[in-house]
Amino acid sequence: MSAIKGTQIKQRKGTPTPAPTFTGSIIDSMATKPGVPKKLKGLLFGPPKTGKTTVACSGGKTLLIEFDPDGAGTETLYGKDDIVVVNPSNYGDTVKILTELKAGRASEFEWVVVDSLTFLFDRLAGDDINNTYLQNKDVRRAYGKAGAAVNSIVSKAVALDTNVIFTAHLQVDQVDTGEDTVTETVLGDHEVKVAVSPMIWKQLGPAVGFIGRTYRTKAYEKDSKGMKTPVTKYMVSFNDGDRSPAGSRYSMNGEYEADNMTLKRVQADTQKGKA
Repeated sequence: MSAIKGTQIKQRKGTPTPAPTFTGSIIDSMATKPGVPKKLKGLLFGPPKTGKTTVACSGGKTLLIEFDPDGAGTETLYGKDDIVVVNPSNYGDTVKILTELKAGRASEFEWVVVDSLTFLFDRLAGDDINNTYLQNKDVRRAYGKAGAAVNSIVSKAVALDTNVIFTAHLQVDQVDTGEDTVTETVLGDHEVKVAVSPMIWKQLGPAVGFIGRTYRTKAYEKDSKGMKTPVTKYMVSFNDGDRSPAGSRYSMNGEYEADNMTLKRVQADTQKGKA
């Protein structure tokens, strides 16, 4: 049998034209150093008033997508000119914001913060779930629709070409210590969970590279006279072991003091060794 020559092969009408020969190396153009993340995606969770939003907005120029009614009104954020706050009232507005960011505006911000997923779920579905319940109907469909909407937002936010932080509340009752300055949950006595539905957690958990638990605790510092005085310290833990979902796939410290520079320190630690 004689060999078939290339000139004998006819392309059927309507078939795709073969892609042009690639010039250059796609491997070289995409190559990066292993162990150094390009963009960070993270989750901060904890009790109210333990510094979640403050830490989430501590990385530089930030777009704060705010669903918590009082989230952006904290004293630590007051007057900061590197934070832009938007307050979408529904799913459609939220998707428009994320679409605009994907189209190019994400480059204007070092971080995008979704604060918080707990309030977002309530905003998207609170009225619908309540009305369904009052009508003595099955609320599972309303919960499912809300969960799907939140998962869509998580997916779009994670895909942004910038650093992204989600926040959520703590799904556990606080231990009553009798002291106003302590809101820490006694780890080991209680399972520490994030206040999002299992449906949302199934996507959110694997989507983020680090999870930090915020809390406040007591410490003692010496005053000008050398006397020890009690102070409240705000902390972020990334190393709770099996006691909570806190942890990181990146190289970073296990615990940081929570202030308006925390994310800068976290980011610097994850970039160590970068050429």
